[in-house]
Amino acid sequence: MNNRKIFSFLPLIIFLFIIWYLLMAGTSAVVNVVSVDKREIVVQNMSSDQTTITIPKGIFKLININEEYYVSYNSRIGQKPFLTSIEPSAK
Repeated sequence: MNNRKIFSFLPLIIFLFIIWYLLMAGTSAVVNVVSVDKREIVVQNMSSDQTTITIPKGIFKLININEEYYVSYNSRIGQKPFLTSIEPSAK
């Protein structure tokens, strides 16, 4: 491929990357923690749907199994959901 063809695809690639970056879905819910690992937690919402969420390092020690939390997480196409905030649920 010559340089002209490469540069003609460059705007399309940049445009697709921007669209992918902006298409982020945010979710907030009161959930019950099913399991905790060093890198991810599995949560179950009130309709019994389970979701695996990636968590930051070191936070797993602060999360207890079988307790309710209010969580917010974001997800993009092709990526696992990642945690943005977690708080104990007010009972």
